[in-house]
Amino acid sequence: MSVVVAEPSAALLTKAFGRINRALRYRTRAAHEALGVTDSESELLRVIRRRPGLRVQDAASELGIASNSVSTLVKQLTRTGLIERGADPVDARAACLRLSPAAEEWLKQMGSTREEAVARAMASLDHTELAQIEEALPALRKLADKLLP
Repeated sequence: MSVVVAEPSAALLTKAFGRINRALRYRTRAAHEALGVTDSESELLRVIRRRPGLRVQDAASELGIASNSVSTLVKQLTRTGLIERGADPVDARAACLRLSPAAEEWLKQMGSTREEAVARAMASLDHTELAQIEEALPALRKLADKLLP
């Protein structure tokens, strides 16, 4: 049985995600500026952290952007010493991407900054609202998976 989702629900969810994303970018802007990375570069660093040894093509697929765009990001992050490129053990023509120790440390700090901001906001919610968020998490994870290519 197919369920039709009303467009207003999709629009409201999109707006809520957009506001959350903007708020988290605002909270982490100083950290981005201190390291000298863009939002796109930061996103690529987070993908590589989740999947060390990732190839450029796979990173592009995960991010939903063109391979040449990821290649440009990789070149910049390699120049700044945040990404290390190594040969793929299966295909020496391809590069595997890994984070440098500096990038690992920065991402650890960024993650805690983002999580702390969300935790502070959640602490201001009542028990019913917190329970609703907890209950929605599995569906939101599934939705995120469906949105990825």
